[in-house]
Amino acid sequence: MLVCFTLVGLALSLPLPQTADRQPPDSKLKSMTKMVVRLMGPGIKPGSFAALPRTIYRAGPHYARIEDPPDARQHVRKLTIIAEPDAYSVNLIDRKGTHAIDQGGPNDLHLPVVLPLDPKRELPALDHLEFGDEFDFFEQAGATKEAGPIINARPTDAYILDARYGNAKLVVKGGSEIPILVSWQAKDGIYKYEYFTYQEMPFNPALFARPAGIEIKEIAPDNSSEEK
Repeated sequence: MLVCFTLVGLALSLPLPQTADRQPPDSKLKSMTKMVVRLMGPGIKPGSFAALPRTIYRAGPHYARIEDPPDARQHVRKLTIIAEPDAYSVNLIDRKGTHAIDQGGPNDLHLPVVLPLDPKRELPALDHLEFGDEFDFFEQAGATKEAGPIINARPTDAYILDARYGNAKLVVKGGSEIPILVSWQAKDGIYKYEYFTYQEMPFNPALFARPAGIEIKEIAPDNSSEEK
């Protein structure tokens, strides 16, 4: 399942047919990663909805939770919960939401960083950069390590990759794998996500459960591909 950040929220992949066994294997999960991120870049007005911080939880290959800030203009405060194969999209203001079933393969939960801002895939080398796997991506891609900027009077490490229009960079706390920011060059300028929080926490299954007190509409499976 692909969960994409956009300037107006998140987009889920289309629901697929239900299966009999719908419980993800969570019995061995001990931890999850909590991230609070803010997007900056061309056309993103500071203080606008698109620039407000979002909170992301990721646990293992099957669990994610994305908490959007309130959008006063649209009267929406979106919450997305994925506990594969279940996916919930909820508006916390009107207390309504949808539930869909995804029938993907194992380890198919993806939270891309760059791809939602690169719909034409002009930066294909960065398609697989994901929230929760930032350091591993840069390391496995052969990034060059160098001294990063001094932030809050503390040293950092920077990992640099050549991208199509310029460099992609991951800045982490010195001597660690904890992201402080990730940036990349696009045609219209430099985009970056700033990390306010990036921490490992004990796994909390309640964060990924069916949301309580919400009027849920079931989305019927899309069988159009089977009819062709």
